[in-house]
Amino acid sequence: MKHRILGLFVLALAALSTSSVAHADTFDFSFSGIPILNSGPLFSGAGTFTATEVGLSDVYDVTGVTGSVSTGSASSSITSLIGLGQFESNDNKLIYPGILFGTKFFDFDGVSFGLANGSSVNLNNLVALNTASLEGTKGDTAAEFDTISLSKNSPVPEPNSLALFGTGILGIAGAVRLKLRFG
Repeated sequence: MKHRILGLFVLALAALSTSSVAHADTFDFSFSGIPILNSGPLFSGAGTFTATEVGLSDVYDVTGVTGSVSTGSASSSITSLIGLGQFESNDNKLIYPGILFGTKFFDFDGVSFGLANGSSVNLNNLVALNTASLEGTKGDTAAEFDTISLSKNSPVPEPNSLALFGTGILGIAGAVRLKLRFG
């Protein structure tokens, strides 16, 4: 009987350790800038990206976004990520850590998201300069050179790691119980 229980524990540990579940990383971001050639009002924003790394490339596919954007005295919450190629050929890719002294977090196509007021924003990089574009509900566009800050949040343990840890604790508790019972 002891060998069967031990075998089940070993089988459970092997199954948990070989399964691979991709986990999402989160990044806090903020941006603000100055207009490009008086193209419109200043705008700024802050929020959190949810993204999954593509292999081990330091390039992440952004899968979600939350936060808000302010334009002048008005503020609007970020509602959703915009589909690929929908705003300035966005590819919704994030580079972390950034390149060029850690300041370039996007490629030329950038990451785009929609706002509750119907406007859209695209954060991108143009020849080593961070830029942002805001497209209003009437099709009017404002662009600016931006200072963008981005920081990766501490990873949260994935469920498989927690299950593996819990199974190990159960195994130790069982071994201690047997040791106490049979000396």
